[in-house]
Amino acid sequence: MNTKLKEAVRGFLPTRVRPHRIRRGPLRGHQIYTSWHDSPGAIRGNTEFPLLTWFERHAKSGQTWLDVGAHYGYTALALAELVGKQGRVLAFEPVLATAACVSRTRELNRANHLSVIPFGLASDPGIRPCRLPVIRGMADSTLAHAEWEELILVSSLDWLWESLCDGDPTIHGVKIDVQGMEGTVLQGMANILRLQRPKLVVEFHSGVDREVILRFLASCGYQTAAEPIEAGSEGALEDNKSYAFYPLS
Repeated sequence: MNTKLKEAVRGFLPTRVRPHRIRRGPLRGHQIYTSWHDSPGAIRGNTEFPLLTWFERHAKSGQTWLDVGAHYGYTALALAELVGKQGRVLAFEPVLATAACVSRTRELNRANHLSVIPFGLASDPGIRPCRLPVIRGMADSTLAHAEWEELILVSSLDWLWESLCDGDPTIHGVKIDVQGMEGTVLQGMANILRLQRPKLVVEFHSGVDREVILRFLASCGYQTAAEPIEAGSEGALEDNKSYAFYPLS
């Protein structure tokens, strides 16, 4: 289904946010607090299969993973299942209403080891406001025009992490899906990348300079040969596709 048809169909879907039982896939039987309009694939359980398969290979019991750009918490919930009660997942979602939905999803699934952080990540230390377009519950810097904008709070992970890590700074993996803000998010975790060397999976969006990001990752000690998450994504880093990056051994 092409993008225009998807959006046309979405216009007829219910907008009420409420608990839904996930119908199929790896998270079948779990609950997610969202709407058919905003996240139909999560409710059906037929979205993000390649990413969840990658998680299954790399996220292990007892580990710490970050979901940056968690939206309604579908991938954060998948990570929470994989790391188990002995692990921890921190879901960063800057849109307050959406972050509240992730918190409700956490409660519905009794996932006490999943924490919801109502911040966006950026390159600079300290906390600052940022106004961004919002669509379907997510902040999206790639939108030229939007019917709605929200004021969100952003900071760098390097600045926040000491206060969030509960005395254990270890991070095993980071998933980043931030609608065009990939570069600034990564720049704000440079120290963590160099010290903790987590596995990364990054979804690229329109207008993001891939070469700048690859040079930055190389400066932090990462391989720049991206591993495509979706089949058929080999070659140039495509828009709306995810790629894994690993620290040099």
